[in-house]
Amino acid sequence: ESVQNAIDQGEAAADAMLGRPVEYAPIPWFWSDQYDVKLQIAGLNAGYDRIVTRQGSREGAISFWYYAGERLLAVDAMNEPRAYMLGKRWLETGISPDPEAVANPDVDLKTLR
Repeated sequence: ESVQNAIDQGEAAADAMLGRPVEYAPIPWFWSDQYDVKLQIAGLNAGYDRIVTRQGSREGAISFWYYAGERLLAVDAMNEPRAYMLGKRWLETGISPDPEAVANPDVDLKTLR
């Protein structure tokens, strides 16, 4: 549970009470600080058949991208908040960038769709 989750649930409940029910199905996300590592996770990796590893923008930064076929399921990022934020946004909007492009550290993730 988080502050954002509480806000989102409150908005969904208010919409339902006002006769405007909407499906409440947020993308699961999590973060934790473990010593010198910030771990951030978005999505659920159940059912993946491929993990793409991307080296981060600085030492100790790395992200793991979980795919089922060509569909992005989840991202795990360690000390790589930009990868996490982009992955979370892609999951929320149904975007699944090409796994080969995600794996290539020379490709700017912001250019992918």
